[in-house]
Amino acid sequence: MSANKNSGAKFKDIAQRAHDRAVAALQCVSVLCPAADLRTKRQLASQILSLASRPMPGKKITPQTVYLMVARNSQCVYERAGKCPLLVFTEQLAEEINLFFEEES
Repeated sequence: MSANKNSGAKFKDIAQRAHDRAVAALQCVSVLCPAADLRTKRQLASQILSLASRPMPGKKITPQTVYLMVARNSQCVYERAGKCPLLVFTEQLAEEINLFFEEES
């Protein structure tokens, strides 16, 4: 029985959030297009909600880009018997990664 209560509460929570989003979209349209009739406002709000539900395209980093970033921001400390302890300049690497994701996609 508690599973039904949990799913009921979850449904109410989802329904409340959907309602809040619809109200927010209508309020936004009312501010942006105060002279529009109710039908137009509802259509615009619906379009806003459709756009908001789409996943945002994210910038993806490729393995080649990661390799170049690490290669530019690291060095071999010393080579001995074919071994090379890697020193990574984390501050500079973090800066480069942040710059990569700040650029326009």
